[in-house]
Amino acid sequence: MVRNKPGKKESSGASRVSIASQIDLTLELIKRFERDLKRGAFNILTPYTLAQAYNIRISVAKKLLREAANRKLLVLYSGGRTPIYIKA
Repeated sequence: MVRNKPGKKESSGASRVSIASQIDLTLELIKRFERDLKRGAFNILTPYTLAQAYNIRISVAKKLLREAANRKLLVLYSGGRTPIYIKA
């Protein structure tokens, strides 16, 4: 016979999803990045610098850098665990 422990409540099945995990690469973010890149706001671009500048997750910053490299705005300077990009 299985009994429920008195201090333990059963979960209702609904899990919480944070809003930050739902934010992904948007067209607005890409255009904002291109505008800042043309202004010369960044010298060296890493996922960490973009995450701090735009208040986004590092995974989204990596996607943004890859997209900019595909559009020939950036060049991969050093690949590896922390990729470093420079302006094309």
